[in-house]
Amino acid sequence: MLSSRPPRPIRTTLDLANAEQVKSVRRRLRISNADLVRIVDKIGNSLAAIEKEVELEKVGRSAV
Repeated sequence: MLSSRPPRPIRTTLDLANAEQVKSVRRRLRISNADLVRIVDKIGNSLAAIEKEVELEKVGRSAV
């Protein structure tokens, strides 16, 4: 019998249903769960876009 490989995770998008991914991203970006959900609702689940939005928000907060 041939065994197939398990499917590889897509590393460019965030799956909010996967608690491990959410925890990892929250820790790396140092944001709350509510902030992460709000950003994903606003711009989508692309990790690059999420990182960019977090940086823009941090710059906006420090400028005020």
